[in-house]
Amino acid sequence: SLVFIEDRLRLVELKNGETYNVHLVNCDTRMNIHLREVIYVSNDGDRFWRMPECYICGNTIKYL
Repeated sequence: SLVFIEDRLRLVELKNGETYNVHLVNCDTRMNIHLREVIYVSNDGDRFWRMPECYICGNTIKYL
């Protein structure tokens, strides 16, 4: 479990190149993560979205 980094500002990069600047709320044993205060950046870097919450499946994560 990633309890030691929960509720801190983090960068999450997915295998497809998308990035998320987030506050990590929860992480389970399969690296599935629940996020809040999300800023999403598309893989080409041209599009940005702000979302209140997001859930990412662990098998898509490249870097946390």
